[in-house]
Amino acid sequence: MSDERRTGIITGSASGLGRALAVRLARDGWRLALADVNEQGNRETLQLVEQAGGKGRCERLDVTDLDQWSALHDRLRSEWTQLDLLANNAGVAGAGDVGRFPMAEWRRLLEVNLWGVIHGCHVFVEWLKSHPGRSQIINTASAAAFAAAPSMAAYNVSKAGVLALSETLCAELRPYGVGVTVLCPGFFLTGLVEQGHFEREEQRQAALERMQLSSLTADSVAEFAVQAMRRRKLYVVVGRRARWLWRLKRWSPMLYLTLVAAAYGRELPPESSPPSRL
Repeated sequence: MSDERRTGIITGSASGLGRALAVRLARDGWRLALADVNEQGNRETLQLVEQAGGKGRCERLDVTDLDQWSALHDRLRSEWTQLDLLANNAGVAGAGDVGRFPMAEWRRLLEVNLWGVIHGCHVFVEWLKSHPGRSQIINTASAAAFAAAPSMAAYNVSKAGVLALSETLCAELRPYGVGVTVLCPGFFLTGLVEQGHFEREEQRQAALERMQLSSLTADSVAEFAVQAMRRRKLYVVVGRRARWLWRLKRWSPMLYLTLVAAAYGRELPPESSPPSRL
């Protein structure tokens, strides 16, 4: 089906993957509601959308606020005859061991990364159901959803929840003709690290280094997302290393976790290393 005049909502659209996805869809003529708390960044995204041939509108949205989601629904429903896409992309990052990572940061990550997606699906799913065979959900998770890397528990849990929600939605919405795609990219360069809370500075630097060394870009991940949406593909694991981890975890979960634990132990600073066992 042609993408002409299709309509969509993208959260986290002010930068990074959200911006890249908006520009990619704009090249196909989509009309987009760009939803973000960063109003200046969102206006810049809107300019790029219009330059790419699409149409858009900026919507200030705190994804953790259910009332704001409901208000967005009412505004769009009063003006749009249909909704073809809900792209839940807003997210924040952080790293720290369980017991050390602040509980306030646990709540922040879960509220944005998981509850933000739950809110969006809860509010918009009935509207999406009214256009069978045409409407789609894209939920941005991460390779962290299955990789279970140490020192990233809060982020891992939030993204694993998005993965589980997407799998559930796939089953629930298939009878209604609504497609669901869950995006699980490995590291690629975004602004998440600069804004996240990290227990140790070396954790932040390690994440930045892996992002900078990655061959993936926000634009390439956005292209994977669009192609998967068109094929109505559920799982989109992006990046060679992420795909290898995905296969190994599915093939032998305990072997995978044993290898992860061994690698984590080697990286611990001497003062943090556990006492050797007799």
